[in-house]
Amino acid sequence: MIAVVLLSVASSLFYGTSDFLGGVAARRLAVLPATLVNYLFGMAVIAVALLFGGWSWSTDATVAGLAAALFAIVGFITFYAAMAIGPMSLLSPVIALIQALVPVTAALVTRQGLSPLGWGAVALAVVATILISQQHVDAAVRVTLPGAVLAVVSGVMLGASVVALDASPGDSGLLPAFLEMAGGVVVLAALIGVLRLVRREIPWFAAQPEPEPVAGARQPHPTRRAAWLAAVAAGVLLGAANAFLMSALHAGNLAVVSVLSSLYPLATVLLAAIVLRERMSRIQLLGIALAILAAVLLSVS
Repeated sequence: MIAVVLLSVASSLFYGTSDFLGGVAARRLAVLPATLVNYLFGMAVIAVALLFGGWSWSTDATVAGLAAALFAIVGFITFYAAMAIGPMSLLSPVIALIQALVPVTAALVTRQGLSPLGWGAVALAVVATILISQQHVDAAVRVTLPGAVLAVVSGVMLGASVVALDASPGDSGLLPAFLEMAGGVVVLAALIGVLRLVRREIPWFAAQPEPEPVAGARQPHPTRRAAWLAAVAAGVLLGAANAFLMSALHAGNLAVVSVLSSLYPLATVLLAAIVLRERMSRIQLLGIALAILAAVLLSVS
């Protein structure tokens, strides 16, 4: 169980950092091209990992990987769109909470066994995610209806993609994770191509204009070059996170892996506080402490 916890926590840290960088890039770039860059570099990372790890092709593995691809691509597009609308420190934890509850529900339905201590730790991790989402914001900062809808869709789809990956055979290795990324690349490239042919843009997915520089002020938007670099880095981290997640799912319980990997707001909120100067509350700090306690309890359960 310790190895499963470490792999799951590692995936959450990589997901959180990737999501922060992807969200920053989405504030300057068009969401669809930026997400395509994420997927391309993430797919490359997993392709390299496949060269050094064992895997086996099967129909079940292919179906699981492609199903995860369809769920995940919708989840990631809506995630980055939600991050572009903001506020990042509120929407990201909400998405993580929904994303965690979908696989936990699936684990309960399929009766995947855990000890009472294990289920208690899972519940504690869910509570921790809720607490992390509690943050004082200025009265002018609101979650809009489009942002809320995008967050709900993103959480459900990302959670469903984890359930699909968990359904893959144990000997498939990282193949389902690779197929998930490859399927996303195909869908994104096709969608971008169609939109360019019809010369249309989707609201909230268009590139943001270059902000006017203000002397002595901290710029909330990156330059275009910095945004592309952030998108590339986000993709590399996304590929590594998916590899850790796939390995954890093969080795452990769906509920345990999903709740721990869904604690990625820990990294996202911390980076938002450090880089974007978004304030953290005492309740959020309590949530972080409970998340650490949940990980410890799951490692010994």
